[in-house]
Amino acid sequence: MINFGDLYSVLTAVVPLYVTMFLAYASVKWNIFSPQQCGGINRFVAIFAVPLLSFEFISRINPYKMNLKFIAADGVSKVLTLIALFLWANLSKKGSLDWAITMFSLSTLPNTLVMGIPLLKSMYGDDKESIMVQAVVLQCIIWYTLLLFLFEYREAKSLLLTEYEKDSSNGSINSNSQRNEGSFREGQERLERSTCNEDDIVNVIPFNAF
Repeated sequence: MINFGDLYSVLTAVVPLYVTMFLAYASVKWNIFSPQQCGGINRFVAIFAVPLLSFEFISRINPYKMNLKFIAADGVSKVLTLIALFLWANLSKKGSLDWAITMFSLSTLPNTLVMGIPLLKSMYGDDKESIMVQAVVLQCIIWYTLLLFLFEYREAKSLLLTEYEKDSSNGSINSNSQRNEGSFREGQERLERSTCNEDDIVNVIPFNAF
C-alpha cells in the first residue's frame, strides 16, 4: 500500500520537472522570451546540457555488471513492437510508415533520462537507478541509431516516390504533346489539301468559262 511518504517522494521528484515545463510554456505564451531567444536556449540544451547530463549518468555504468535479463526483456519488447507496427503499416489500409515510426518512438523510447530516473529513484530507491541508466545507454547506442535509420529510410522512400511521380507526369505530358503535334500536323495537311483543291477549282472554272 502506498503511504504518504511514498507519495511525497514521488511528488518531490515530479513537481520540479512539471514546474519547469509550465514555466517554459508560460514564457512563450506570455512573450517573455522571443523566438530567437527560445531557439538559443534550445540550442544550448541540445548541444551542452543534454550531452553532459547523459555523460554524467552513463559514466556510472559498469558494462560487466549490467542486468542481462532486463536488457533482454527491453530488447525483445521493442523488437516485437517494431515488427507489429511494420506489419500494420504494410498490411493495413490505414497504416503508414510515418505513423509506425511515430508510434514506435512514443511507445518504446520514453524520456528515461529526465523523467524516468527521478521517478524510479523516488519510488524504488537509489539502488534502482542503475536499471534506468542501463535503459538510457541502450537507447543512445542502439535504438536512437535505429530510429535515425528509419527516418533516413522514410526520406529516401518519399524522395523516390516524388521522382517517380515527376517522371510519370513528364512522360504523360510528352505523350500528350506528341499527340497534339501529330493531330496538328494532320489538320494542317488536311487544310493544305483543301486549299489546293479550292485553288484548282478557282483556277479551272474561269478557264472553262472563257
